[in-house]
Amino acid sequence: MTMKMWMGALALVASGTAQAQTAPCELHIWPTENYEGQHSGGMAMFGLIGAVIDQAHNKGKVATVKELMHDYLAPDAQVDALRSADVATMLGLTGYTIVVEPAVPSDAAAKADPAVKAALRTMDAKLRKGERLSAATTPCYAELVGGDLLYAKKPMWGTNLFAKWTFRDFGRDGAAAPRSFPGQVKNPLKVFPAMTPDQADAAKADLRDAYAKGFAEYIAKKVRGASAVTAAK
Repeated sequence: MTMKMWMGALALVASGTAQAQTAPCELHIWPTENYEGQHSGGMAMFGLIGAVIDQAHNKGKVATVKELMHDYLAPDAQVDALRSADVATMLGLTGYTIVVEPAVPSDAAAKADPAVKAALRTMDAKLRKGERLSAATTPCYAELVGGDLLYAKKPMWGTNLFAKWTFRDFGRDGAAAPRSFPGQVKNPLKVFPAMTPDQADAAKADLRDAYAKGFAEYIAKKVRGASAVTAAK
């Protein structure tokens, strides 16, 4: 090989290495649309039992707790809360670009639509196998998947918001199987659900605050304070 060819080959290798080092790092986030409710000691979902929602938006309407949760903590509100908390830095992913994915559908939507049910099954299978949920090919890659958001009112616990997340870290070099950190935390609710129209704003803030505190607790206890679960192929 001539000196000119050798230098050219070396330049190509150096270029490829530089591109690999500067490849964008991505954190893909899936909010959730799966809102659930439990009352007292039973497992029954909130149906007729409801709370008064902001009359400025729904005059005279009595909404169920699940409807209120969807209104106050919709997928875009979840993403806003995570961005405000600097989600990437909290997960130790400084410099990662956030990519927002479609919300995880509710169980009710899956029951009503075979296509949605099939999509959820595919998602679950990928989670079990340790595969990426998105089609992203960048080596530097991670995922944060939202799970159930559960309103629970029980005698021994009081009123709480239970929130689930799963953080999956494929590393900066595109690991074959991710380190996975599933977990659920709970935080108390003081005002939500509003029982009178004048409590609506405070109830919304209460629910969103519980969500934000829940994420911080999830990071502390389930990510930094727990061993990762690596999916088996």
